[in-house]
Amino acid sequence: MDVIGGMTKAELLDGQVSVVAGLPGVSGIADDDWVVLETAEFLRAWVGYPAFRLVK
Repeated sequence: MDVIGGMTKAELLDGQVSVVAGLPGVSGIADDDWVVLETAEFLRAWVGYPAFRLVK
């Protein structure tokens, strides 16, 4: 995303909106607080957050 630009979306778990809403690079939160649209800056900040969990 840093090289060619663009955005991604991530699905959120219950209670994560309050965590991610204040992170840099958030472009929007949709689908009744279940999806966040973000930039690479957001992904770097979220991965560094102590409560981050990758659910695959």
